[in-house]
Amino acid sequence: MSSYSHLSSAEREQIAILQAAGHSTNAIAEALGRAPYTIGGELRRNCLAGGGYSPHHADGAHLERRQREAALEGDERLSRFVIDRLSEGWSPEQIAGWLKNGAEPKLRSLVTETIYAFVYRPSQKAAELWRYLLRRRRTRRPMKARPSRDAIKDRRSIHDRPTSAADRKQAGHWEVDLVICKRPRPV
Repeated sequence: MSSYSHLSSAEREQIAILQAAGHSTNAIAEALGRAPYTIGGELRRNCLAGGGYSPHHADGAHLERRQREAALEGDERLSRFVIDRLSEGWSPEQIAGWLKNGAEPKLRSLVTETIYAFVYRPSQKAAELWRYLLRRRRTRRPMKARPSRDAIKDRRSIHDRPTSAADRKQAGHWEVDLVICKRPRPV
């Protein structure tokens, strides 16, 4: 199954030409190799006041929808809270968890991805919020380029440990809780 991609300007121009020629939505979709509901949605969403379709108007409307204000940019108190916590060394995961638990009753909860998107948003580039993150990357890597967080190299199940480890008579068979962090903060 192929993944969805937004219509390009060239595809929008082809839609306008084919629609003006009187082709149906299904015929346009087949000609472009797209799903009929993609074409139908494009024609409904970006139609002109008179009922026609203009590819230039559709491109502008698409860009305008994509440039809407971020959730954190609309709420000054929430953005101030997030920026303050980032500057104190909190991770976006910790901030999202804190807000989700309801520790700040007058602030709405956020997901981690919203905080990362806010940090890397073009309007926040001057604030250089990325410097507060653990990795301190200036630009964000694409999702497909990020390694899976649950992958541990050469991972073995605890059920595969030797039976001699159960009696814990040898050094190295003891279990200890030890966490070493790069930053001085509570663990």
